[in-house]
Amino acid sequence: MKLKLLVLSLMFVLASLIGFAQADNEQKMQTLFGEDEITYGGYGGVRVAYSQFNGSDAWLVGGRGGVVFNSAFVVGGGGYGIVNSPVFNNINGNDVVYLEGGYGGMFFEYILMPNKVVHLSFPVIIGAGGLLYSDVPVSSSGANFEDRIIDNSAFFVFEPGVEVELNVVKFMRVAAGVSYRYANGLNLVDTPGNAFNSLTGSVTFKFGKF
Repeated sequence: MKLKLLVLSLMFVLASLIGFAQADNEQKMQTLFGEDEITYGGYGGVRVAYSQFNGSDAWLVGGRGGVVFNSAFVVGGGGYGIVNSPVFNNINGNDVVYLEGGYGGMFFEYILMPNKVVHLSFPVIIGAGGLLYSDVPVSSSGANFEDRIIDNSAFFVFEPGVEVELNVVKFMRVAAGVSYRYANGLNLVDTPGNAFNSLTGSVTFKFGKF
């Protein structure tokens, strides 16, 4: 129910803002495949995010980027990994286990009124990921980490979001936003299948030609 409400709210906000933008710029509207010349750019960015896995804090760090068309449409890729190794108890008979893994895939973004100092963007990532439990954190496991794995699972991921973006200088932007990660197909021992479905808050630093 929460996921449906979030998606509907995002769609309503997006539709309303696009409507206002079209009304305000009706005589100057540009389209991706119209008569006007298509412009190209690109950016790469570092993203720091906070979410949860099965009720425990999960911090993720990663990157995203792509080709920018007409300053408004982005097509590229992104990937994020868990960096804090959340701890869980009583998993498959183990007193303590550590969660490791991440996800990534194709990245799409629509940037609304990009020339404004402060504006909105609507990023979406569609891809896959993998998570695992081990009896030691990956940072201290050494070369024999595969021998310490208790269970692992792959999954499909879909994560739409909305961000407030600030044009700092011509080649740098900072974005803060929220998204909802839907991880389908997760199958880890003694763990709910929706354990990685979570609201996520993030900050992204972008560098490039916009």
